[in-house]
Amino acid sequence: MEIEILAHGLELLVALLCFIALLPSSLNFKNLTKIYVLGSLLSFIVSKIYILEGPSYLVRDVVAWGNFVSISLVLSALFVIIRDSKPVFARFPIYLTLLPMSGIIFFAIIPTSYAIKDILEFIMQAGAVLVSLLLFSVNTILFEWKWTFIMSIFAFLCAYIIPLISIENTENELLLGAIFLCLGMILLTFSLIKYPINIKKT
Repeated sequence: MEIEILAHGLELLVALLCFIALLPSSLNFKNLTKIYVLGSLLSFIVSKIYILEGPSYLVRDVVAWGNFVSISLVLSALFVIIRDSKPVFARFPIYLTLLPMSGIIFFAIIPTSYAIKDILEFIMQAGAVLVSLLLFSVNTILFEWKWTFIMSIFAFLCAYIIPLISIENTENELLLGAIFLCLGMILLTFSLIKYPINIKKT
């Protein structure tokens, strides 16, 4: 139980630090990718605070909603990157980047079956990781993207895979997953702040 609290506390601390670090460069609202990432971090932070401080009987519902909203906003951020990587004449309307958020409607009407919601969350997480890996790999080759972007995705991939691997001590599994998740958040936040994206090579 102490390791579980440590894992959640570590994730909360890192998410808060990443949110604070990313906020100043997002206040002009010109970079929609950062806005969506901030929203994702905020949803994640709220769910983690509830895990540590909220009533236990609602934890699973709050975590399910927090994770779903967070992943949906990450997918929206990826939509923005895809849109911005296209020529101006080929870009889809900016409001379509909110399309992943429409999943909230279906998530809300799903009966209170945690199994179905877990499967839906699992699929969306897998989609976000795979799309990010492909997108960031291509942009590393075509644009002046740094390797820290890909390193962050590999850290997220490890955090995603670890719960799927059978480990005897589930608390160690939780802590290891939290460490990789925190590493991914740190690397991605550093990359978004430090390096511009979608800049063509000269």
